[in-house]
Amino acid sequence: MELFPAHHFSGLFFFVFLFQHILIGQFVLGIFLAAAIVVVSLRFHFLKPSGVAATFLLAIIIFGIGGWQWTVPILIFFVASSLLSKFGKKRKSAFDLLFEKSDTRDAGQVAANGGVAGMLVLCQCIVPSNEFWYPLYLASLAAVTADTWGTEIGVLAHGSPRSILTMKRVETGTSGGVSLAGIVGGACGAFLIALSGSGWFHFDVRLIVFVIFSGIAGSLADSFLGATIQAQYRCVVCGKVTEKKRHCEKDTVLVRGVRWINNDAVNWACAIVGVVVMAVL
Repeated sequence: MELFPAHHFSGLFFFVFLFQHILIGQFVLGIFLAAAIVVVSLRFHFLKPSGVAATFLLAIIIFGIGGWQWTVPILIFFVASSLLSKFGKKRKSAFDLLFEKSDTRDAGQVAANGGVAGMLVLCQCIVPSNEFWYPLYLASLAAVTADTWGTEIGVLAHGSPRSILTMKRVETGTSGGVSLAGIVGGACGAFLIALSGSGWFHFDVRLIVFVIFSGIAGSLADSFLGATIQAQYRCVVCGKVTEKKRHCEKDTVLVRGVRWINNDAVNWACAIVGVVVMAVL
């Protein structure tokens, strides 16, 4: 019987290899930063309990491994998007019964918005590259930021959006609806992410343009999927079409899309499309 099985040593070697570029002090500081983000998020109701755990883990990974270069863009996304979601709550409250998720994020929302970014940080750690992973990372964040800002600003703006499929007017809050205000707002969000990351590349204008383009592309892909395969339900009481499986305290009926493709799944796709577009560019 082996006292120390070989697979234990292989696991140890992998662990050492994975974290060979990480400073212990940086990783410890990442834990404290993650804790601070969680405390502030709970204070201002940015996160649900499940979202707290997911955010804590994601923050440790990104700051502990990537440092400030990787942390600043996602921190800006999280803070700015959370504050924007709280703005104009009186007008937005009219659409609470239409959207599947609220402005207080759960674990699913945190993973959908930051999961791809977290994976790219790990990729940078395993296969270090000075030019490849970081632009993809920015593109993933630009996509989810453009989507989030586009939705928030589009709901706040007066006037009806249009279906991304037919260009016919639809009710505000309808999945797949786009508006000029929403697209411009999303572009501004993507620009903010590009600006927060471009300083590490000596203010690369081409990178900024590519990140903005990737962000808008991801956002539009999100709208397209929302209009086609995202699950939409009809309330049996009031007749409204919603993303919720229960409405007016009754189970809703699926009228369009695939049942397991919800808002979180579409947001994952949004981030992935942003990465793919940046890779092509």
